[in-house]
Amino acid sequence: MKKTAFTLAATAVLLTGCTNPFQKEDKTAPETTVPPTTTQEQTTEPTTAAKKQIFFRMGEDENTEPFLTSDHITNCSMEIVPNESGQSDYVVDIFFDEEGKDIFAKATAEAAANGSIISTWYNEYLISRATVAEAITDGSAVISGTDMREAAKITGWIYECIQKSETTANEGE
Repeated sequence: MKKTAFTLAATAVLLTGCTNPFQKEDKTAPETTVPPTTTQEQTTEPTTAAKKQIFFRMGEDENTEPFLTSDHITNCSMEIVPNESGQSDYVVDIFFDEEGKDIFAKATAEAAANGSIISTWYNEYLISRATVAEAITDGSAVISGTDMREAAKITGWIYECIQKSETTANEGE
């Protein structure tokens, strides 16, 4: 029993890095010093990552001015929709605030009248392009024609770009 207790104590000393309490203190140990701290102000701005955005543009040109950004997206989700062949299609649902709803409705009406394409971009990456047949006025958009992995990736990008309100309360309370 004593041997087990001693073994456990010795193991605890080794694992925790404690020194032997029975060993005499070595007075010749080298003295360590810390470099002096300075109170000099920082002269350069800290670097921050560029803000990630979703852009909606008329046409497919990256340089075209966006008519709508993720500043007006309130939510997004990935949905599994059964198709006619019994398989599943994966779509990304995008929901706009009131201002975004109006902007998107006007842009889709214009695109439908001209037979134009509306493209969706994640920063400089084209993630979707669609020919608009009629104005979309319900405040949402759908990206379809993707597989599960692509839909999940696009949903993640959009969700990452949504302006989330800062709350102090815990969600679910």
